Order: sequence, then C-alpha cells, then structure tokens
Amino acid sequence: MGIIQKQALRNTIIGFFGAGVGAISRISMPLLISEAQIGLLQLLDTISGIFISIFSLGFDQVLVRVFPKYRDEKNGHHGFLLFGLFISFLGIAISWLIYFFFGNYLFQNNEDSQLMRSFAFLIFPLIFFRIIFVNLDGYARMLFNTIIGIFLENFISKLLLVLALAAFALSWINFDYLVYLFAFTLCAPGMFIIIYALLKTNKISLPHKTLTQKSNRKQLYQYMLFGILTGASGSIVLYVDSLMVNKMISMAALGIYTTFFFAARLLMIPTKGINRVSAVILAESWSSNDEENIQDVYRKSCLNQLLLGVFLFGIGWACLDPALVYLPKYIAGKYVFFFIGIGLLIEMSTGVNTAIIGTSEKYKYNTYFNLILTFLVIMFNYFLIIQYGMIGAALASMLAMLVINILRWYYLYKTFNYQPFDKKFLKAFIFSIVFLTICCCMNYSATPIVKIIVNATTLTILFWGVVIGFNLSEDINKWLLKMKRKIFKHS
Repeated sequence: MGIIQKQALRNTIIGFFGAGVGAISRISMPLLISEAQIGLLQLLDTISGIFISIFSLGFDQVLVRVFPKYRDEKNGHHGFLLFGLFISFLGIAISWLIYFFFGNYLFQNNEDSQLMRSFAFLIFPLIFFRIIFVNLDGYARMLFNTIIGIFLENFISKLLLVLALAAFALSWINFDYLVYLFAFTLCAPGMFIIIYALLKTNKISLPHKTLTQKSNRKQLYQYMLFGILTGASGSIVLYVDSLMVNKMISMAALGIYTTFFFAARLLMIPTKGINRVSAVILAESWSSNDEENIQDVYRKSCLNQLLLGVFLFGIGWACLDPALVYLPKYIAGKYVFFFIGIGLLIEMSTGVNTAIIGTSEKYKYNTYFNLILTFLVIMFNYFLIIQYGMIGAALASMLAMLVINILRWYYLYKTFNYQPFDKKFLKAFIFSIVFLTICCCMNYSATPIVKIIVNATTLTILFWGVVIGFNLSEDINKWLLKMKRKIFKHS
C-alpha cells in the first residue's frame, strides 16, 4: 500500500487544488454567462468526450494487459510510445469521419441548435488532442507516473479556464473568444502530454515485431475490442444524461444540470487518485498472484473512499442552501446535487471493484457490466426525465450506480471470494448515516456567509474528531500522525 498511499496522496492534493480552481470557474460561470451558454460549453465537452472514450481504441486495456511484458526503459519499452501514437491517430481519423457525416444528429431539432452549430467545428481539434491525452496518459501511468496526467487535466486545464473567464469578466474578450479559449483548455493537456512522453522515453523506437506478429494479433485485437466496448458504454454512462437533458428539455436546463453535476463530481477527487495508482498496483499483483494484496487494496479502498466521500458530500449539502441564495435561478436544480452525490457515494464505497476486474483475467466482465449499466442509464433517464425533468436525470444516475455496483460486488464475491465489507466498514457506514443526518438538520437563522462558515467548520471538526478518535481508518490515522511528525520536525 506504500506506493498507492504516496502517489494517491499526491494525486488527491493536486486534485483538490484543481477542484478549488475548477470551483472558481464553475461558480463564476452562472454569474458571467447565461444558462444556455453554459450548456453550449458542456455540449462541446460532452460530444468530444463521447468520441474519445470510444476511439481511444482500447489502448488503455492493451497497456494494462500487455505493457508489463515489454517494460524496458533502456530500449524505450520496445516502441510502445509509437504504438500508442499509431492507435491514437487511427482512432482520430475514424472519429473525424464519423463526426463529419453524422455530427449534426447530436444536436439537431433543438431550439438552441444554431448556437451549437456555429462552434461545431471545434469538435475536430478537441477529438484530436483529447484522444492523444487519454492514451499517452495511460502510457505515463504504466511508467508509474500517475501525477502528470491529473496535474495537466485537473489543474492546468482548469487554471487556463479561470484565466479565460477573468478575461471575459474584464471585457477583454467576447463570448465567441471565450468559447475558443474553453476549447483550448480542453486541448492543452494533450499538447503537453506529447512533449512529456517524448522526453520520458529514453529511446524512440518502432514497435517490437512481436507486438503485431500473427500469434499475438488475435489477443491484441481482443483487448482492443473489449476496450472499445468498455469505452463506448462508459462514454454513454458519463455523457448520456447531458445529451438527453439537452434534447428533451433545453440547453439552459443542461447549463443548470451540469453546474450541479460538476459540484457533485468533486466527491470523486480522492477516488481518482486512488484508482489511478491502484490499477497499476493491481496489474502487478495479478501478475505475481498476490491475491492477499488485492484483497487488502479492495478492503481499504472501500473504507477510505466511503469516509472521504461522506465528508465531502455532507459539507457540500450543508452549505448548498445558503450558497443558492446568491443564485436563485439554480434553486430548481438543488436535488441534482443530492441524487448524483448519493450515487457517487455508492460508487466510492464499493472501492476499486472495476479496477480489480479490469486487471484480472476476467477483464471482459467489465465490458458486460458497462453494457448493463448503459442499458440501465438510458432506460432510467428516458422515463425519469419525462416524469421529473433534470432531477429525473440525476435520480436515474443514482439508481443505475446502485444496481451495477451491487452486481460488481456480488461477482467479485462469488468469483474470487473477495469481501471488502468487514466490521470496520460497518462502523464507518453507521457513523456516515449519523453524520449525513446531522448535515440535513443544520437549519437556523443567520446570513448565508455565516451559515457556510459555521456549517463547514462545525461539521469538519465533528467528522474528523470522530474518525480520528475512534480510529475508523488506520490509513487515515497513520497519515495524519505522519503529517504531525513532519510539521513538528520542521517547526
């Protein structure tokens, strides 16, 4: 767990800094631009995101399954960099062709379609650099550098967006230029990761002949196929709610929905750091048949992610009402945050289940589960959006995440006899219910700013006092003790 703790901590710290910068941009957007304009920016992200998830062509799965056999720093890892670039360029070419002929169907018959069409050409560079980033970030992770990707995507990109919004607020640029700069912020990580990957690879060489020789092709294509299917289902799960809210309601509703969706996604910051590192460690553990370590990673990830997620969600929910006093148009979307947040808590509390399946010989089951999840998300969204509007989309996501994570847990239990939910988890779960109940009852008379400060401070002291005092997580307590020693050592 040492490597996981060290790099996950760094990823989480960078993630929190990035989230802080991102929060500035997301909070300022409703104050600077209309709901429909926010919806437009989200559509650019959503449409390009669908393509990158599918047409990275499963390279991430190839890396996890094949790269450890070719790891060789002196020989440039036998050409894996150029191999990844070749797959990336192939995926980009296919994406461009599909978007060129069928892109209009993604936003036609919508009252705001003309606004989207005027910027639709930006999808081409977005697809290019985002596919490059996804694949080369995977390459960097396999070199045990999980930090560069999250630094570029979660910090640099968000910082550039804040600067663009500041320029717009100062009237240095108009909305059209803001859209162009927004597209640039999404492309920038891909530009930088190319430079990093080239510098990090000691020897740029052609892919080793055994990579594509006839005896290995079938297995390679199989990895790519299941990677594509996983990416396709994953992109639908991640983006279908945004597309359906835009199609079935309006671009303005999408602007409100995506604002609360982003706020809820902040819960996943610790999870991103843990998952990025765990995937590499789990792949190595499977290679050495170290199932004890896999079970340990699984159990600790469930416990720690539950506690971190509950803390962030509780603070966010307790501070949401006073914050919305300053954004009255957004009050209608309050429960988007609630239902998305509960769904993400379910996802976090089931730990690295997806990574365990994805790095095992049963990796195909991740695709099957994602296909089931895709069906559930589309079905739930269709019926619940009709009934409850954008709140229905959030409820659909929560229900889908509940069902699929029960299935993943049951599969790991029956197949590998992995059971992460022990007495420690039960104690943490009971405390989490009590804590969230308290968060929902923070109702008293005060100004919004005072409420936010008092709620955040009081609940933080309460939460961490109990977690530390009752030793609910050994990892968290050890880390805090380590930080205490470092502080006093240098004081």
